[in-house]
Amino acid sequence: MTPLFNPDRLLSTDSAGPVARRLPPVQFARLATAVREAADAERLVKTENGRTTPYPMLPSLVQLTGDAERHLARHVPLVVSAWRKVLLAHRTDARVRNFLAVPAVLREWVDAAPLGEYRVDFCRFDLVGGDVETARVVEFNANCPGGVLFTSAYAALWRDVPPVRDVLEEWGAARTPLDDRHWFPEFLRTAVGPECADGPFGIFHKTGGNVLELDRMTDLLAETGHSAVCVDPGLEDWLARDLPAGYLKYGVQPVLADIARWSAFLDRVSSGKLRIANPLAGRWIGDNKLCLALLSDPRFAGMFTGDEREAIERLIPHSRKVGDGVEPAELLADRAGWVVKGPYDTRGNSVYVGSEQDEDRWRAVVRRAAGDGWLAQRAVPAYRRDWQGTPCYQDLSIVLLHGAWAGYTSRISEALRVNVAQGGGRQVVLGHRDTDWGGR
Repeated sequence: MTPLFNPDRLLSTDSAGPVARRLPPVQFARLATAVREAADAERLVKTENGRTTPYPMLPSLVQLTGDAERHLARHVPLVVSAWRKVLLAHRTDARVRNFLAVPAVLREWVDAAPLGEYRVDFCRFDLVGGDVETARVVEFNANCPGGVLFTSAYAALWRDVPPVRDVLEEWGAARTPLDDRHWFPEFLRTAVGPECADGPFGIFHKTGGNVLELDRMTDLLAETGHSAVCVDPGLEDWLARDLPAGYLKYGVQPVLADIARWSAFLDRVSSGKLRIANPLAGRWIGDNKLCLALLSDPRFAGMFTGDEREAIERLIPHSRKVGDGVEPAELLADRAGWVVKGPYDTRGNSVYVGSEQDEDRWRAVVRRAAGDGWLAQRAVPAYRRDWQGTPCYQDLSIVLLHGAWAGYTSRISEALRVNVAQGGGRQVVLGHRDTDWGGR
């Protein structure tokens, strides 16, 4: 089997022996301390419930194997192409609309969006598994770039360390769009279009909500000469600022709870007076986990080319909509073989791994999944590894900007549902200069 991560291309304080030629563990640990101090000076911190702590970035860098990255470079763009077809089909194909069942309060605004807003500007494809043969993309995340912002900042700090930079040069590690310190301002400017590219920008978020990357966003915009302000889309005090563009940092579940307060915000977005990255139509369709079931379900195979179907087979796990593609009895009969998810889950809050549930709990989960039309996926063998002597799991995120590959990040956690919000940390992941992603 071809592994995703190359154990011989690892820089980490977790290594017992020399982590690279000329770089013994004691020296690397000192370098890691210096990088952490530089990160503190850069305010690479997270704030939750009024408490600020260092962002949980692990002192570790790893390179993918060349064969694994070539596998991804071949198939990921084709999955992106198929996914875009799903977004566009929602406008006109009743089968797609009925299957995805975007909630009515969101669908009203999705349907009001012009064709150009059926797109996703920023996305992560979250992949589970440790080798090319079994690893699969289990989620599309068209929402928050926080983990990517912090990972890219740490990667830049590591590249500023001469001994580490020398090792990365020996490895032929790729430079990516995320290595540009100001990739986020440039991404935002491109997403909202030239007429709004000079701002000022609104970073729209829930008052008292997760503020993880907000300071980082506004700091980077300020460095590039653009003013930005964090505002609540449900409070109309921001209207006096006449903001032409911005970013909506708001998970779909909070949106469903708060959208009744958003009339002014939604009217301004729909009228084109406010341009946002990841427009409402693309985000609220693309973030729906049932997109994975639609890609995988043979009833929709005619929407895609032969190459797209091959890529889906190689990268998307067997996925179905409960009650419309897989029956509850099948899930009940093979609890360990399935994972069930709410269509708009965030932070793993409604992800149920069958092998972790007792029989009664699983029966209740399946009953709810059938009633609400949730996603069911065949369980993918998780990649297991140790961190500091503790058994952990690791995933891989493929970052896309404007539909094109832009880099990677990874999470390591003791929990099978690998999620930094519920513990664990992130690792810098490197690609190869000679991998052809097309258009890089």
